[in-house]
Amino acid sequence: MTDAMTVHVPVLFDEVMSAFAPLQGKRLVDGTLGGGGHTRGLLEHGAADVIALDWDSAALVRCAHLVEEFGEKVHLVRAAYDTIPEVLAGPVLEKEINNGRNGVGALPAKVDGILLDLGFSSDQLDDAKRGLSYHHDGPLDMRLGTHVKKTAADLLNSLREEELADVFYVYGEEPKSRVMARIAVKTRKEIPFATTKDLFRLVEQVYPPKFGLKRAHPAARVFQALRVAVNDELAVLERALPAAAHCLKVGGKLAVISFQPLEERAVKAAFRRLCEDELDVIGRVKTPAKFKMGRKVTPTEAEIERNPRARSAILRTLERLG
Repeated sequence: MTDAMTVHVPVLFDEVMSAFAPLQGKRLVDGTLGGGGHTRGLLEHGAADVIALDWDSAALVRCAHLVEEFGEKVHLVRAAYDTIPEVLAGPVLEKEINNGRNGVGALPAKVDGILLDLGFSSDQLDDAKRGLSYHHDGPLDMRLGTHVKKTAADLLNSLREEELADVFYVYGEEPKSRVMARIAVKTRKEIPFATTKDLFRLVEQVYPPKFGLKRAHPAARVFQALRVAVNDELAVLERALPAAAHCLKVGGKLAVISFQPLEERAVKAAFRRLCEDELDVIGRVKTPAKFKMGRKVTPTEAEIERNPRARSAILRTLERLG
């Protein structure tokens, strides 16, 4: 086990394993490899193989040892989790997973389970070059993949005041979004935003430093808002959920771990839509729902004590019925 794997503590680990149990012989997708903890757990609990995706090439490098350890049972793929159907139907995996079917345009493969952990690994948060955390000074980047063109600094220095206020309010649920945007526009006229420290100073102009350790710093909301905007995270999630659900075999499950209210609401709404019956023009059931949503699962007090970042985690599952 590498050092990277040693420090990575997967959130809701036991609950995820239980959601997919029994794992023996199952083929699964881990759409958010991250530190590799969940992928490792699925394999150690008997999964036949795991296709692990991450758009972050650094995550694939960190988890390369999984290939050495588990061989052909693990496939590491550089891809975003909203491209799961394309990955499963792609030429690299087509022969193996699609049971020998060939040809362009083959239907996406069906798998026994798909996991999406919407959180970030400590490696990502602690990398100052990414600019994801106000705890580390670095470039105000926040891009989670090379496909993303504009950085957080680009948005902060170019969006109109009204647009910035919307970003802070919609994606960060920031109550002082308009004040924050107004000060940001005034500040950038003199010195453009370039580093995480610059953004933190903006927050402190709105919220003077008087917050104790027991209270989350408002910078967390502002950093979240810009990160979500930079990477278009909600749109990616809303595309990914129905696409992933339709890649499941009958009896297969989609499990999603969310950490923010925005994510949780998006997951819950998408799952509810997928669980609706199809009705005819006079309201009769034309086609019964093909999916069933499981109950919400949250961390135990023991897990929160061991791993405080698990406190806000919520696990939701969706099972394919037909």
